[in-house]
Amino acid sequence: MDLTPLLPQVRDDLSRGLALLNGVRLVLCLGSRAQITLLMGTPARILGAATTASEGLAQVRRHRPALVLVSDRLEEGCGVDLVVQIKERHPEIRTLLVVSQEHRLARIRRALQAGCDGIVAESRLLHGSGLQALHTVLGAGLYLDRCLVGAALADQEPGGDAAEPLSPRERQVLERVVRGLTNHEIAGELMVSVDTVKTHVRNVLLKLRVRGRIQAVVIGLQLGLVDWPRPGGTR
Repeated sequence: MDLTPLLPQVRDDLSRGLALLNGVRLVLCLGSRAQITLLMGTPARILGAATTASEGLAQVRRHRPALVLVSDRLEEGCGVDLVVQIKERHPEIRTLLVVSQEHRLARIRRALQAGCDGIVAESRLLHGSGLQALHTVLGAGLYLDRCLVGAALADQEPGGDAAEPLSPRERQVLERVVRGLTNHEIAGELMVSVDTVKTHVRNVLLKLRVRGRIQAVVIGLQLGLVDWPRPGGTR
């Protein structure tokens, strides 16, 4: 594939991504040593880097970073299993999973169920998805690559009714969660406080009987409570 036409966008995304990572306490667990080497040149505070799941978990336990960047394919072990372990032990740590094996539906769903904060397809990194995922996850929002929504819903039994119906305001909040907006951005759009948004998000999770925001997105789409944003619309 000729990526030359994408170079201006890639350069701009890289510059903006480096600005976002400035000072962020980060642990890398990637299957590609070349990718780790390239990321070492960023202004992020890279506290640890590993290419295997066991080493990655050891770095997370040691440093308690703000963000862990994980690839599904590692030299040893599985990145999805690592995300599950991180979320079980340290749910406050943000996780961004880069998926190269988009056909591994069960693994993608497992990451969703564990409460992974962002899942982006490797094939979409040069098309703006990487920057958008980074911005959203660092802003305390969630990110689920649009091309992975089908994988998240595939082979699942149709969802039942929510334990309780969502209020109109809760639906408005969920619609914006689907768009990948952070709590601060949602508060700005709805002209309410961030604490109010957090309360609505918490109520949505309780009513949909899910653990995390990405799961709420999947169930909301599955039940028809919200629609996926139209292409070209606000993210």
